[in-house]
Amino acid sequence: MTDGYRRRQYLKGAGATSLGVLGALAGCTRGGSSSDGGSSSSGSSDGSSGGSGDSSGGGSDGGSSSSEELPIPLSEYDSADIDWQQFEGDQINIGAVQHPWVQAIKPAIPVFEELTGIDVQWNILPENQFRTKRQTDASTGAGQFDVFFMDQVVNQFRNEGWLQPLDPYFNDESLYDESFYKPNDLFESSRWQAHGGGYSDNWTGLPITVEVQTQFYRQDLYDKHDLEVAETWQQHRENAKVIDENEDVAGTSGRGQKGYGMNIYILNTFLRQKGTSLWSDFPNDSGLDTQGVIEAAEYYTSLLQDYGPDGASTQTWSDVQAAMAEGQTGHIVADANMFWGGLTNDESNVADTVQIAKVPKPEGGELNPNAFNWQISTSTNAQNSEQGFLFMLWATSPPTDLWINTESSGVFSVRQSTWENDDYISKVGEDYAQVSLESLKASAPDPFDRKYPEWGQRYSEELQRAITGQKPAEKAMKDAAATAEDIYSG
Repeated sequence: MTDGYRRRQYLKGAGATSLGVLGALAGCTRGGSSSDGGSSSSGSSDGSSGGSGDSSGGGSDGGSSSSEELPIPLSEYDSADIDWQQFEGDQINIGAVQHPWVQAIKPAIPVFEELTGIDVQWNILPENQFRTKRQTDASTGAGQFDVFFMDQVVNQFRNEGWLQPLDPYFNDESLYDESFYKPNDLFESSRWQAHGGGYSDNWTGLPITVEVQTQFYRQDLYDKHDLEVAETWQQHRENAKVIDENEDVAGTSGRGQKGYGMNIYILNTFLRQKGTSLWSDFPNDSGLDTQGVIEAAEYYTSLLQDYGPDGASTQTWSDVQAAMAEGQTGHIVADANMFWGGLTNDESNVADTVQIAKVPKPEGGELNPNAFNWQISTSTNAQNSEQGFLFMLWATSPPTDLWINTESSGVFSVRQSTWENDDYISKVGEDYAQVSLESLKASAPDPFDRKYPEWGQRYSEELQRAITGQKPAEKAMKDAAATAEDIYSG
């Protein structure tokens, strides 16, 4: 078997997950014990199974496994000085979005159930439906979810008193063993984001996945035009110009669509590389009107205006990935490393020529890519938070994380040791592993303050206006700064 073959086989699976091409997962599906009445499928290594698509249960992940057939030997957890069986016979409900992490961990759920005697119930919904249900569950005190996915609203939930800090559980010797869990193996940026992105001294949850921004380019066009991989903004712009003027494709692509998870997800990296930040003095003085932010916005908007595709201002992340995979652009200037799978699977037109590299930085600037973590948390009103903490700990522990990312479909480990594992590197390929790991070590996730979803939306709208040419980038960023300050002073 050649390295290339192994790479393509892996990437076929990874591409499915990064594109969100998941099986229909909705309603309440069961985690794995025999009481779900379901026979099990083989799991989710290709991201295509894992849910019944209805609320009637239907195991998806090896629910009838005996201890001898468990994907992870229970002996992997013997070294933990944790009373795994203290809640035997209990049940936890997990609220989740349709996500590759769910697909990757579901086949291992019987391990947790056998180890702890705790029954796992899944409640998996499309992302927008889940967010609405999560907020209702937390804000009304219903407490249906013992564990749930958490994202950019972490500080909004924390500020409202809906989120339970995990520190008391870390201090409980029956629930936690530091020598087993190895918290410092989690990337610093992941630990930071799990502490509310610097807004909390307490653990707000435990990170389950991380994606970091990288650059993608076409080697065939680079060879044809004798181009070097761009390390700086200027080099990237020159490369994009050559391709745009000499090929029937766009020179480069990037997210232009408004939304706090869209265009500003990219711009936030560029402004940090200029040594600036979203707030000069939170929450009184927005940093969006500083010179570094303005220069970052001018670079990004002019890049998309001059060398981006038609309609660049409305491109979402999926549009950008599709444009690259279909061979319609020479680059993606910066976006999630997990695009790599979708760009190199059998459905990609550029699978044999696309390359991955670190994002370009300004002359004299520092590599500082954005990194986004999903985490799992528990609410103040959850009925079984201690049991939920045991699940969170098990799911993110070294043996489970390694299995998810080497034996199952995961490619998004939050643990440095997994990225340095030979089996993992063999699975994902050296290019993906090396570029991602170096970028993760240098990454700086966005600090999502409690009103970020509100003012971030307005900031993204201003950036979109700049990309369309409705107003200069400098004017857009000054207006965005004023809006952010008004939202906090109002």
